[in-house]
Amino acid sequence: MELIIKKAKITALEKYEVTDSKGNLVFGVKGELISVGKRFRINDASGKELAEISKKKIAVRDTYVISSKSGDISVFRIDTMRKVPEYRAKEPGWTLKGDFTKKDLKITEGLHTVAHIRPKALSFGETLKMDVRSEAEALNAVALFLVSQMDASKKPEKAEEK
Repeated sequence: MELIIKKAKITALEKYEVTDSKGNLVFGVKGELISVGKRFRINDASGKELAEISKKKIAVRDTYVISSKSGDISVFRIDTMRKVPEYRAKEPGWTLKGDFTKKDLKITEGLHTVAHIRPKALSFGETLKMDVRSEAEALNAVALFLVSQMDASKKPEKAEEK
């Protein structure tokens, strides 16, 4: 399944629009302006909430929670030797890693690719193409990618990136 993730440019809060290859809205994503901590809500095309992403307030390491009707998924940020973060979702056994500066990322499950995220050719602004292994995994794949975006907007990784 091919999805297009487009970030809204001029807005008071973070917004993303996720469409299929034909341009039909699949998910709408909005950040919350008034909440304790940063939070994203993922809605379907009709506006019904499907999932919520938030950061755990008290945790030993950076932990995010993806909450949906099928249950909660904890996502841990792992800092690697290469000073590039990885995000691991223990429950489905997924890892998100890759080149975050070029937005060329993969979600893997063991040796298998669940989703590949990369910049969309010939597009303006921040528009990404996500190839997902199956339609059933699309919501969690988009949510895991959004965890990395939530974390990236929090603070620079190293002092020289300020």
